[in-house]
Amino acid sequence: MNRIHPAAAVRRYGLYVLAGALLFIKSYIFYSQIQLGGFETAFSIATVGILSAVCGLLRFLSPKASRFGFVLLYFAASFFMAVDSVYYSYVARLPSVVQVGMAGQLADIWDTIVKLLNWKHMAMLLDLPLWYLYFINRKSRTPAAPRKWEPYLLLAWGMFCGLILTGWGLFGQFRPEYMINELYCYHICDFANAAFAAVDNTEVDKTLYTLQDDSDSPYFGLAEGRNVFILQIEALQNFVIGARYEGQELTPNLNALLSDNTFYFPHYYYQIGGGNTADAEFTVNNSLFAPETEAAYVKYTENTYYGLPWLLKENGYSGAHVFHNYKGDFWNRRTAYPFQGFDTYTALEDFEEIDPFPMGISDRQMFTQSMASLTAYPEPFYAFYITVSSHHPYAIPLKDRGITLRPEDEATLFGLYIQSVHYVDSVLGEWLDMLREEGLYDNSVFVLYGDHYALTNTDHQISGQVSSMLGRNYTIYDVFNVPLLIHIPGSGVSRTISTAGGHIDVLPTLLCLLGIDEVRTVMFGQNLLTAAEGMVCEQTHMSIGSFISDDVFFKKPHNNILTNFSVYDRITMESLSPEPYYTRSAAAAQKIADCAALMAQNDLFLP
Repeated sequence: MNRIHPAAAVRRYGLYVLAGALLFIKSYIFYSQIQLGGFETAFSIATVGILSAVCGLLRFLSPKASRFGFVLLYFAASFFMAVDSVYYSYVARLPSVVQVGMAGQLADIWDTIVKLLNWKHMAMLLDLPLWYLYFINRKSRTPAAPRKWEPYLLLAWGMFCGLILTGWGLFGQFRPEYMINELYCYHICDFANAAFAAVDNTEVDKTLYTLQDDSDSPYFGLAEGRNVFILQIEALQNFVIGARYEGQELTPNLNALLSDNTFYFPHYYYQIGGGNTADAEFTVNNSLFAPETEAAYVKYTENTYYGLPWLLKENGYSGAHVFHNYKGDFWNRRTAYPFQGFDTYTALEDFEEIDPFPMGISDRQMFTQSMASLTAYPEPFYAFYITVSSHHPYAIPLKDRGITLRPEDEATLFGLYIQSVHYVDSVLGEWLDMLREEGLYDNSVFVLYGDHYALTNTDHQISGQVSSMLGRNYTIYDVFNVPLLIHIPGSGVSRTISTAGGHIDVLPTLLCLLGIDEVRTVMFGQNLLTAAEGMVCEQTHMSIGSFISDDVFFKKPHNNILTNFSVYDRITMESLSPEPYYTRSAAAAQKIADCAALMAQNDLFLP
């Protein structure tokens, strides 16, 4: 009978214990970062159990196969934990393999990624070099004789972990379907879904998504025949509108517009897909939901669209033009824009690259250099601007910082953000003055909105800083709330409309003001000027089925853990029971599913 030396036994089985303990610790740190409703320990046990069971099964084949399985699964888990946690801290969800095709975009936001890194992300990788050295060194030694009962030991430990989870389910609130959130299960299922994804052939009743006839509205045609300017302002949140920091007005130019021939929508919320900023503009121009995990400009580049650029040109506009002070091929824009109906695209490569900013050239230079093009276009025309100076991490040059900060706010994301917002507001005022000088201001309509959030409320320091400035709690509403202003010079109309709305609603709202009511394509938004109630369907930063209405915020997390469902009263922020809102949640999910089916089928036109 082969006997194992006590020292060798300690070394061999001690390594099993060490590996399990390290994986449990790393798993617990990882799961604690992705909001799993108090089940971090359960998922950590599950991850250790899966690794143990797989290695035990492979041990039946050979010790070499078991070691290979351990190296592959342990190293893969460590790598995914590091990547997933960084990605989650940026977009509040786990990454999908379908986003591999968009990985090239990461190089362009590397500074942002570096800012997000912390010790918890790096801790996942610290032990890997030691394991590598151990296994390299092991090859130079004569392997110990395998023990027949070793695979049973590993399997038994895996089964024991399973029994713990079973007991958690029987006597606690853990459900089997929650296992989709376990690291190995999530990535295996995600890969399978991507590899075997079928074309969505769901039949959709497109008559449910037609433009409402608002020709009897007092606002119908209020801006008819005017030039259309839409400004998508990077990371502009609504809480800065009207706010003061130490007596300093953050957005004086935007504030001045509120009572000056402007429709202001203070309860307007961003809606994006996997393409973030690019998907915000896609939704605004088409009244369509972008794919949840992929950029619309990448996945559905060549679909047949009939959004705002096409509609305006069909109604007498000379052309549709885009200005952006960053790289032209970012998010596949240069390829996608012709299919969107845009005639020209002026990006970073097309501007004189002076006054560089952390991303591209300054907004001031984009606005200034674009004036020559604007004055050459026959009126009326459509000009769409995408700003970038207020992009995370908001580190604009010192010469452009106009807010005097308290010492404790210097070099913080909050301090940098309000500096960047103040800068963008100031160059916006300069640009409007240039338009007045060129005679383009009075006969135009201006739509201004933020593309997505800038500052999270889950970071204690940031939340405290914003709350201190506002004199109230910085809530989840504030995070999703971006401003929408529609400014019509000389119209004589200024209104604040509190109906909840989102990016999906801009197109039908603007078409009413332009007096355009003959539309041959589906639209998933509604005219906020006449809507009886608001309904904003959310995705990407929370699970499909989440929504914001005039009265509540229904938050459905990506993990679909029931104890993580949250409903907040819009006025009081009181937590409510989610059960009464399940029907509305299902309706919100169905709306996004219908849009996804029509996009997949390239079937956006009405019968």
